[in-house]
Amino acid sequence: MNIVTSIHMALPDSADNTPPEWIHLTPAGTFGGKDGRGPFTLKDPADVITRSMDMARGKIVVDINHSTHVAAARGERSDAVGWITELNAREDGIWGRVEWNGTGRQLMADHAYRGISPAIGSRPDGTVEWIEAVSLTNRPNLGVTDLHSQNQETRMDLAQLRRTLGLSETATEDDINAAIARGKAAVTLHASMAKAVGLDANASDAAVLAAVQAKGTDVSTHAQTEIASLQGQLTAQKKELDTLQAQLAKTSAESWVKDLKRRKVVSDKAEARLVTLHMQDAASAEDLADSLQDVPDDSLARLSLHSQGAGRSGDKPDKLVSAMESALMPADKAGG
Repeated sequence: MNIVTSIHMALPDSADNTPPEWIHLTPAGTFGGKDGRGPFTLKDPADVITRSMDMARGKIVVDINHSTHVAAARGERSDAVGWITELNAREDGIWGRVEWNGTGRQLMADHAYRGISPAIGSRPDGTVEWIEAVSLTNRPNLGVTDLHSQNQETRMDLAQLRRTLGLSETATEDDINAAIARGKAAVTLHASMAKAVGLDANASDAAVLAAVQAKGTDVSTHAQTEIASLQGQLTAQKKELDTLQAQLAKTSAESWVKDLKRRKVVSDKAEARLVTLHMQDAASAEDLADSLQDVPDDSLARLSLHSQGAGRSGDKPDKLVSAMESALMPADKAGG
């Protein structure tokens, strides 16, 4: 995590109103602002110079009162008054060579500003990493001023960051950065979940949790309703299938008995029992049919199925009927 901070320093006086070609941007070593901000440390001036010029693509803007960061963020003008085209490391810090434009030269000639405030990028431990911009200012005695524009953060010391993030006192800068990244990921996830359940991204955790649970209940209830409906449909279809199978079995049994009567003597009572038996166990019905008396060839024309049942009134059933009754009688009553 890097912080952009402004350090105010005095401009050199010019007796002939000529704008200074070189201006002092950062002190050497460890330094801080008059208001107590810092400390900041310039550990590797050469690296700072290389990074600064690469980030600015060879020209660091010189503006007025940090307009590049403040005014531009509001959509207002942030005109440059010059450009730093070269940086140099000296014993007392980093200096910058300025190419002033007409406005900048006029401001310098008029002594309109008496100080500069370079915006520097630094790590949480205060190590200076780059120079981002330079501003003319009349408030050099303010020391260090934090910028609060886009992509910038208010400086906090490492101890405070550890406490805020719930980390141990020995947590490193990498640990702090990882904790911040996790926090950002959690915020993104919270916003996504809130949107998924129809809430505002800023809804509280409790509200999001309640909405998610309600969604789960709705889904469960809907699923149970769908399952019950499908089960009802399956039950109805099974009943229809059972009915159809029974009808087919009966039709098949009746057709078989009809064909059987052409070959065997079958009474009306035996016919009904044979149909029932065939529907339940076709093999048993066919075995029983084999024991029936064959129909005489010379009596087919005058065969009365009704008269082939019982004899005279009061006679006992013949052996055929008894055999079929025994075959159709349930097993639990056969010995009664």
